[in-house]
Amino acid sequence: MNSSFRVAITGLGIFSCLGSSLHEVKEALLQGKSGIGLDRNREKIGFRSSLTGILPKPNLKEMGLHRKELRTMDEPAQYAYIAAKMALENAGLSLKDIQNPRWGIVFGNDSTVKPTVEALDILRKDKETRFIGSGYIFRSMNSTVTMNLAVLLGIEGASWTLSSACASGAHAIGQGVMLIRSGLQDGVLVGGAQEVNIESMASFDALGAFSTRMDEPQKASRPFDAHRDGLVPSGGGACLVLENWEKAKKRGAPIYAAIEGYGFSTRSGKHLS
Repeated sequence: MNSSFRVAITGLGIFSCLGSSLHEVKEALLQGKSGIGLDRNREKIGFRSSLTGILPKPNLKEMGLHRKELRTMDEPAQYAYIAAKMALENAGLSLKDIQNPRWGIVFGNDSTVKPTVEALDILRKDKETRFIGSGYIFRSMNSTVTMNLAVLLGIEGASWTLSSACASGAHAIGQGVMLIRSGLQDGVLVGGAQEVNIESMASFDALGAFSTRMDEPQKASRPFDAHRDGLVPSGGGACLVLENWEKAKKRGAPIYAAIEGYGFSTRSGKHLS
């Protein structure tokens, strides 16, 4: 990507099974803690594996959101909102600073299965679509993350959600870099968010893709081990604040790193994902 606009990372935010703050996650990593546990309900309903990341329950009401806002937000949007607010604070930015056409948001989100299933359950039970609440359409669209965050944060620039399986968040970061390097945006909130409910994980479990090392849940995720037996699902949200390097320096922003490149490839005809 040839451009004179260098890209800085100035803010970090995360909501995960390792913690709901930067400090908690850092300490968990330094101490070698795991956020993996067992959801026995999965076994009861027919899952092969009950292993999953155990996330804290988000309390967005404490962050000033009310029923009106929450009715359009399902898991991914909630996790992303927490991470985005944290990243902005970490970057020393107020909402007023980003409420202009020079700031955008790009997130990766792979699925929003739960609200879709719930809406169909209501239809099957009550036999009329009018009983499905109006919030379900906004919760079930894959763009629910950026759609909700753009409104809540007052974003006026680029705003879209990417979906490319496990690479979704990485592609979101790459597109944010491209937007800044091209001069189209001065700053972009980028990241990824993922739901972790049974509705979204059942088909994956059916593939036999999950580890069944349930006697050692905290040692089950071992991708480079000769005795690995599958992956462990989890959810959460993470956000980076990307800024034009010179503008970030001018405002005295904390600069964690620079993103010097971004690439992608597809093994056409070889793999579905």
